[in-house]
Amino acid sequence: MNISIKGAYGDSNFGDDLLMIVFEDFIKANIKNTSLNFIGAENNYVSKFLNGSSYNNNQKDDVLVYGGGTQFFSFIEKSTLATKIKNNISKNPVKILKKVFHKISSADNVAVPGFKKAFLGFGLGPFNNNAQAIEFAKNQLKGSLFIGVRDQVSYNYCNDWNIESFLGADVVFSSYFYKHIQNVSKSGDTNKIGIIVRDWDWKNSPADYQEQLIQFVNSNPHLDVTFIVFAKDKDPKWIKRIQNYKSIVWHPETMQIIDFIEILNSFSTFITARYHGAIIAGLLGKKVICVEIEPKLRILTEQIPSFALWDNHFDIGKLNHLLNSELENNHEKSISDLRSKADDMLNQFVKKYNSTFNGE
Repeated sequence: MNISIKGAYGDSNFGDDLLMIVFEDFIKANIKNTSLNFIGAENNYVSKFLNGSSYNNNQKDDVLVYGGGTQFFSFIEKSTLATKIKNNISKNPVKILKKVFHKISSADNVAVPGFKKAFLGFGLGPFNNNAQAIEFAKNQLKGSLFIGVRDQVSYNYCNDWNIESFLGADVVFSSYFYKHIQNVSKSGDTNKIGIIVRDWDWKNSPADYQEQLIQFVNSNPHLDVTFIVFAKDKDPKWIKRIQNYKSIVWHPETMQIIDFIEILNSFSTFITARYHGAIIAGLLGKKVICVEIEPKLRILTEQIPSFALWDNHFDIGKLNHLLNSELENNHEKSISDLRSKADDMLNQFVKKYNSTFNGE
């Protein structure tokens, strides 16, 4: 049997690199006699993290799994479409027309007859009343072998569309990732603050969160703050903005995952605009403030109520208040529940796979 797992792999994003190693460990532990392949961006570093699986191999698949991430959504751009065309059409007409006709983001892979689709630990939305985006998502999900979503909001979308799904959790919560960090020692209270950033070009607030964060850091010189970049190839604006600040950047070409986790473990508090930044911080028992640049960060604070939320007004006074409050660093109960949900989702996929292909 040939299985391919498609995701935003190879984009130098630490979160997606974690998803990839978790999916490989999971498939190899539970589905035997399988040729496992991953599909993502072309990047030579990927092979160092895989243990025997192929990458972008042109194999004929029996099952295509969409592995984690936000697979279908439609954000509102900061500038209007008319302004974007006016500003860019003369510079690069091909590029801008591609942007216009690819405003609906998706997994970018249309199924062809001959293989089954499955979705594991992924998220849906927001759609911002974009009927075309919603219809596209529904059509992609229909007829799937298995659909396992990572949160209640995504589960509700599936229910509203009369599409059967299983309410799980992000697979980084699962036991297959826990083994990678269970031996990481608890660090002392260092009072070091890590700010995990992300370039964000979508409109969800009158305030620019990037500008607000820079102002916050500049107005608090007494704080020991380090900017952290998870995806150097995706966050060039932040890379440029933090040149004169303390910073740490994930370089998958030269770094190992466990070494980067050890670096993250040296911080006591995280302010994070990255979803998997919050998850890793929680797993390491750190104080966590999620930055609501998109709904999934708020959803995460609902799944783990001990996480704080810097809501999308991005008020500097509110962020100061959160940092000075009694932030929690014990998230174990919520994380244990999410680990069970993630494990149950993965186990249900195995059962469905075995009943379909092995008659079990």
